[in-house]
Amino acid sequence: MQAFTLAILILAANTSFQGFPRLAALLARDSYFPRQFVNLGDRLVFSNGMLILAGLASVLILSFRANVDSLIHLYVIGVFTAFTLAQAGMVRYWLRTREAGWRKSALMNGVGSATTLVVTAIVIWTKFTSGAWMVIIAIPTMIAGFYAVHRHYRSVARRLRAKANAVLARPQPANTIVLYVERLDAATREAFWYARKISNGSLRAIHVPFPGSDPGIRPRFFSWSEGRPSLEVLSEEEEPLDAVLEYVWRFPHGEGDFVTVVIPELFRTPSLLSAVMRRSTFSLKRGLLREPGVVVTDVPKLAGSSDGENVAEPRRAVGVVPIAGVNAVSLRALIYARSLGLDDTRAVFFSFENDDATRIERDWERFPTGVPLQVVEAPYRDLGKPLLTHLRRITADPEAVAVVVMPELVVRGTDRLLHNQRALYLKRILLFEPRVILTSVPYQLV
Repeated sequence: MQAFTLAILILAANTSFQGFPRLAALLARDSYFPRQFVNLGDRLVFSNGMLILAGLASVLILSFRANVDSLIHLYVIGVFTAFTLAQAGMVRYWLRTREAGWRKSALMNGVGSATTLVVTAIVIWTKFTSGAWMVIIAIPTMIAGFYAVHRHYRSVARRLRAKANAVLARPQPANTIVLYVERLDAATREAFWYARKISNGSLRAIHVPFPGSDPGIRPRFFSWSEGRPSLEVLSEEEEPLDAVLEYVWRFPHGEGDFVTVVIPELFRTPSLLSAVMRRSTFSLKRGLLREPGVVVTDVPKLAGSSDGENVAEPRRAVGVVPIAGVNAVSLRALIYARSLGLDDTRAVFFSFENDDATRIERDWERFPTGVPLQVVEAPYRDLGKPLLTHLRRITADPEAVAVVVMPELVVRGTDRLLHNQRALYLKRILLFEPRVILTSVPYQLV
């Protein structure tokens, strides 16, 4: 009995951890499951599915106190229900295709489906009070959840497609550039160069005093920038986010116009924890993304042995707009990138499958933006490595910086669980990439 139980558990664990991540990825690809489950990890497996499955398995083990007699009923019902549906699907397939020998195959699958259905019914009847009731409730609830996710994605896609023409119909947007100066360092120097390049001669610089800030930063910045622009010191009684928002509200911004806030960040070590712990800039970036019409440009820089002060100033800025489709979100980011007047700007689409390139090129012709499109193959369904390779070709020129203009859909409430994961993933892998500037162009979905 113990040997058979061990064999069943080994088979169950192996089947689950191989099957669930793939099934979740298929559901996510068809928009019945959160789309982050389609992402591959570093080992080319669906890591998100494995992590969620491991977490749920841990919850079940704790809830049932690792009682195998109780847990085995959940496994049996799930497995035999899957066998029943799979073989019934094969019967339907044979009846539709009527290939050679279809009667024999349909009969075999039909007998198998009926047998596993009987086993499922017996287990449910005999073990209902022992824990089988949980599966009876969970399966219909999960199916209802799948349809709810699908309706949400379909509704959002429909709205974004419908608004694409409205985005292109707007006149050339105005763009107000605001440089946020926390301290004078190498990151601020590069941010100042970039802000001045895209500002068309109209640039504003602001500083929010904080405990330990430089009281003489205004005259130092005046000398540093040769008086253009002068540094405006905001009220020190406000939080940085509140003070910057109050300043930004003075300028027109919304659907047709932009306010770009350029935020430099100098990191001592390439640590995500240190990036999150920088409360002043982290909370500032997160809060500004919620404001309609505000674009957040992050200029991160990793301090070297000399603090980066002697690094030569860049001479070229190349814009890269990674897009996942042609809709209002990506078109708004493309129009913004085009308005910056960079030395070169192009959209990049990463093709996971053969049909993706044909689809995106067809949609691209329907919505002319004046920005060239480049299709890059991503055979392992991973955006990180192909994007890094593309950007490093640009930054191989010591006088060039790459400006990644990220289309970002901003949603509210629980909808955040279904969106924005890809943008966060790309920001994470690009944060410490040398000579890469990150720009988030939010699109508010209300």
